[in-house]
Amino acid sequence: MRNKIILLLLLTLFWFHSFSFIAPTAPAAQARDQDFEGFEDDLLVLTKLGEQMTLHQLSLKSFRCQERVRVTEIDKASKVTRQTEFVNPYEVIRKPDKRVNEQLLFTETRSSSSLKDDPNQNPPWEFPIIENPFTGYVLQMFSFENRLSSDFKKVREEKVEGRDCVVFSFETVPEMSATKILILGKTVSLRQRGLVWVDAGTNHLIRLTAKQLRLPQGCRAYEFQMDFVTRIIFDQKLSLPAHAELRVDLKQKSYQVEQDYGEFQPL
Repeated sequence: MRNKIILLLLLTLFWFHSFSFIAPTAPAAQARDQDFEGFEDDLLVLTKLGEQMTLHQLSLKSFRCQERVRVTEIDKASKVTRQTEFVNPYEVIRKPDKRVNEQLLFTETRSSSSLKDDPNQNPPWEFPIIENPFTGYVLQMFSFENRLSSDFKKVREEKVEGRDCVVFSFETVPEMSATKILILGKTVSLRQRGLVWVDAGTNHLIRLTAKQLRLPQGCRAYEFQMDFVTRIIFDQKLSLPAHAELRVDLKQKSYQVEQDYGEFQPL
């Protein structure tokens, strides 16, 4: 009888000890659940943005606009600053019924002879510039095929020019990205880290900032910001680049390049 009483006491103590050990973990588990409460909503915003960008690319046809490029070049040794401005007719041409990996094919060209003094030079001017702002890698990163190659995370909500925006951080996932880009005429793997602003009401792309993490030899920094506006073209509302700023730091020089686009006309 005495042994049974001792065994009962031991079982009771074990039960209380187990309860006291398990109970404190409940708030931690609840906190983990709370971390994922908004995950599906965040994913929905990015999904809608990707769908819109894909639809806009499918709706994009050949058009002409005006490009204004302002270049500020700083020589680090002499501290001399040189500023140059170009105004160019800019054309985006859609190639009919041709796709590569479900991507439509476009060509983007500027007509100013001042940017083409030496046709054998690659690139055909001496300063850096964001290439193919309407159809290049900046917009393609939001396609369904390419979005998985970037790790997106919601970081805050913020107003941009009076518009309520959801802000996401992103960083290229090296194992899932095979995209190559040209920087100063040299091919490097796309490795970016940046922020994206998305209109909370319309899911339109408002702003994108990015810093290239993998750089060619001699380049110390390459980062840009691109602002978008909604324009009616081809009888549809499309989010198109309006302003871009590129900052490039080299060993002997640094550049700040601004690119503006307006006066859109279908071809």
